Amino acid sequence: MINLYTSKSQCCGCTACMSVCPERAITMKPDENGFLYPVIDSSLCIECKLCKKVCSFQYDVENPCTLSKPLKTYAAILKDTDFLKNSASGGAFVALAMYTLHNNGVVFGCTMNDGLKPEHICIDSFNDIHKLQGSKYVQSDLKDTYYEIKKYLKSNRLVLFTGTPCQVAGLKSYLGKEYDNLITADLICHGVPSYSFFKSYIQWIEWKLEGKIIDFRFRIKEKCWGHGAKVVYKKNGIVKEKSIVPIESCYYYYFLKGYIYRESCYECPYAGPYRIGDFTFGDYWGIDKVHPEVNRSNGVSLVLVNTQKGLQIINGVDPFNIFDGSRKYKNSFKINDCLYLIESDFEKARQYNGQLNYPVIRHKEREIILNIFREEGFKAVADKYYNDMKKQIIMYKIKAIIPTPIKSKIKKILKRT
Repeated sequence: MINLYTSKSQCCGCTACMSVCPERAITMKPDENGFLYPVIDSSLCIECKLCKKVCSFQYDVENPCTLSKPLKTYAAILKDTDFLKNSASGGAFVALAMYTLHNNGVVFGCTMNDGLKPEHICIDSFNDIHKLQGSKYVQSDLKDTYYEIKKYLKSNRLVLFTGTPCQVAGLKSYLGKEYDNLITADLICHGVPSYSFFKSYIQWIEWKLEGKIIDFRFRIKEKCWGHGAKVVYKKNGIVKEKSIVPIESCYYYYFLKGYIYRESCYECPYAGPYRIGDFTFGDYWGIDKVHPEVNRSNGVSLVLVNTQKGLQIINGVDPFNIFDGSRKYKNSFKINDCLYLIESDFEKARQYNGQLNYPVIRHKEREIILNIFREEGFKAVADKYYNDMKKQIIMYKIKAIIPTPIKSKIKKILKRT
């Protein structure tokens, strides 16, 4: 029997092994913590070992030189304010999606389905870009995404795929060769919790609010660019909203601290300066220090251009003129048509983006939290959190009600002493 991994830290759940299996003998099944892992049906397996050969994650752990260091670094802000408002940071993804759709392409990215489960879907219309916007701090279900992408590529269609770096690496390994009509964009990923843990969190909020949650947004900009979230729910037939700040959310806090990630996230070969996609997108944290002249009120994207293909696209040169004429591209839309691009410096940008240096450190709290989750359920996890963080939450609430001028006076007094 083929053994796909000897330790859970060796599997990122990218689905490449499942997708490459000619007998469809591999399925992704949740473990005790809800993380998806490949399981082989021995009655279908023909032991071709393609599943072993296609595992880019294990290979890249040992051979990080297969990745590329960024060629260019930019701060980016979308010109369209409506799209910008719904973006987690500066809207760089929207610009690349527009570029792809203008050129008769399709875009694959993560959305929240009606059951609030993150999953990858394909869009081919500008009207659907909003479905792929925003952060989803949960591992997405790729389903048959790799199969679908390969079909589009073989039909000479332009394809944009965006996802976590391990998902991009899995796609490339599954395809087995370079496709000129494929654009990839990886995210500056902290790590991924399981859908099972997130689903339990949603159910716990519903119990607290006595309502049915119909939408959950991890990043909103109603007050400022940051980590604020919002839950939309229905109670007694009335749709209501509730804002969530990280310290008041056990799920959010544990995510930001890195306590509830997949095992492989703590040994991720892609959490560093060398990247797997043509582009890397993320928040440009520290922009106020690196580029104080940039207006950051509505968010700023950090854009890393990692390949020659990426450079051509960002510079407005058509990299897809290799086609034989069967595919007609408009060639009129350029990235800087809809983006403000400020050239920056990678070494400065990585100072404030930890995952451009190294993966998050595995904390002892991880096992404690997940053990409580397995044995007692999410309510017990929440009870632990609010007991541990009682003082910090009270202090946050006190600070929140103090007017800004008074805060400034207090700071001045403290500096003097």
